[in-house]
Amino acid sequence: MGEPTDTTVVLSTLLETDHYEGLIKELTCTKCNTYMRPPIHLCVDGHSLCGRCYEKSFQCHVCKKEFSQTRSTALESLACKVLFPCTNAGCPKHAVLSQLDKHYAHCQFRIIDCFMARVYGDCKWKGRAGDWMDHCFMEHSEKVTELPFITVKNRWDAKRTEPVLNYFLLKCYERIFNVYQIYDKRGGRMMWTVLVNDDHAEKFYFEVDIFLPNLPSKRIVYRRPCKCEKDADFLEHTQNVYIPVENVFSMLDEDESVNFIVRIGEVENLPIFDTPTPSESIILLHNEHGKDE
Repeated sequence: MGEPTDTTVVLSTLLETDHYEGLIKELTCTKCNTYMRPPIHLCVDGHSLCGRCYEKSFQCHVCKKEFSQTRSTALESLACKVLFPCTNAGCPKHAVLSQLDKHYAHCQFRIIDCFMARVYGDCKWKGRAGDWMDHCFMEHSEKVTELPFITVKNRWDAKRTEPVLNYFLLKCYERIFNVYQIYDKRGGRMMWTVLVNDDHAEKFYFEVDIFLPNLPSKRIVYRRPCKCEKDADFLEHTQNVYIPVENVFSMLDEDESVNFIVRIGEVENLPIFDTPTPSESIILLHNEHGKDE
């Protein structure tokens, strides 16, 4: 990483001045304490109010007077240009409001609950998103790995009603991959999907390899592309791995457990398979017969 430029230093210094903090305060709604964006409304005495609070109010919350019919074009212009600080404690990020909205969803300083608790219900951790992986490696070591694959032996529990059976984290390729195993009881199928926090998720694929340890001739293998975790409809995506439950149950071992491996790989390293022509297929079959004779 290169040395900071003079422009970067000057900007960083400016953002820390009392003058700039005063400007941010002027662009913060005094009623709901959030950053104001157009439309910004005024009362007859000049007190400003964000659009959301204006829609819920009948009079100015400061002076109790009625609202003006004009808006503050000067404040609205500034609100579109100013670099606002992230409101998560400790985060150094400054950005215009449109960029800041996108930043919040992935800010490493936002406070979150441990997602493992949603699946397994046994964790009370709460902290910064950036500290969550360290917590998982310490407290949920059986559910995380720094390898590009994870091997699972999962005993089937017919009484379990939650759709998410398992959730794992794979830290590899300088990214975090979220692995979900979901039981769709109504649809009579088992589903696996892998989400990655990357806008180019299609660069990665995952494989689900279901096997019987003592019967190598019996095996189910599926390969699908990974998907971005920003995809709100990932559970409905046709590129997930779906397997009818009767096929999965046929792979239960003597302990009534499903044994499977989830592997992560880079698409660019996959070989391209050329489809043989009919004549080539016949030649290949002929050669195979010739070897047996």
